[in-house]
Amino acid sequence: MLKQSCTFLATLPVIFSVNAFAYDLSEEFFEGEELAIIQAAETSSDPVVLMSAANLLIEDSMFEENVEQGYEYMTQLALAGEQKAMVILADHHYGEEEYKQALAWYHKAEKGNDPYVLYSLGVMYFDGEGTKVDLQKANQYYLAAAKGGDSDAMYQLAFSYNDGQGVEQDYKKAAYWFEQSANLGDVSAMYNLGVSYLKGEGVVANCSKARALFNSAIEQDEHALSYAKMGDIYSYSEYKKQCGFKTVDYKKALEYYTAGAMQGNAYSQYSVGYAYRNGQGTWSDFVQALAWFEVAREYGNPNAEKEIIDVKQYMTADNIAEASKIRASLLDEIW
Repeated sequence: MLKQSCTFLATLPVIFSVNAFAYDLSEEFFEGEELAIIQAAETSSDPVVLMSAANLLIEDSMFEENVEQGYEYMTQLALAGEQKAMVILADHHYGEEEYKQALAWYHKAEKGNDPYVLYSLGVMYFDGEGTKVDLQKANQYYLAAAKGGDSDAMYQLAFSYNDGQGVEQDYKKAAYWFEQSANLGDVSAMYNLGVSYLKGEGVVANCSKARALFNSAIEQDEHALSYAKMGDIYSYSEYKKQCGFKTVDYKKALEYYTAGAMQGNAYSQYSVGYAYRNGQGTWSDFVQALAWFEVAREYGNPNAEKEIIDVKQYMTADNIAEASKIRASLLDEIW
């Protein structure tokens, strides 16, 4: 759940040591100004030089021992009070699932009130990473980070209020924080705020606002869940009155379901299969239906297997074989 900061993470396991005797640049490809910076760091105590060299070694070294040297410099900087270095070390330990070390460094960096650090602490207390689960403390960190402008913290805080985790359930506050995150461009927040408007949870029910939010998420990031929800709006009669529709629109629903299906959403894939099976928005086509139900099964839809068994009893062996080819083609195309 932890987002990545703009700092530098290495995938190699690193062991910090005072004596980096294996450090060797002879087979690296550093040259010119970069090489000069790295060499200068060997005898320098200048924080700017050490940070520059550390970043180069961590990001661009081919050999583990040189990455280790980069983290040696980063540790020196962190121990000297450099906030950015503390965050880099915390992120690194988190990426290596060394949660106690990560938590310790995030706490050391906490006094800088960086919203990303506060959010990261919230994540670790919420999930019990390197510490016991403490939802109240997690939400305190989320709130501080959210007030500092961190979109991810706003989003997580909204869910805490929505689900009543560590705070009293409050749909109004959930909708508020979903909106703050959505205003910063978070497409998942747009989707969840849209659901709030569709259900009238924490806000006055408003289908037009809900659809606008779903479509914004789709336009910005082809958001799969928003495609699926738009498909539901046009497919289910329960939405007719609140959305001002005279009738359902299966054709438009199928367009949205198909788009969501191609983004890998199992519910949309199942819904496309269902539409082909029953001729909703298209001609009834059991071959296409079976292909989509099998795709939905691949992606984990729990209802697909039952539909596969049912539809096959009305199909010939040639039809089933054709559906298998379509299924394979779809699986190659789907994101």
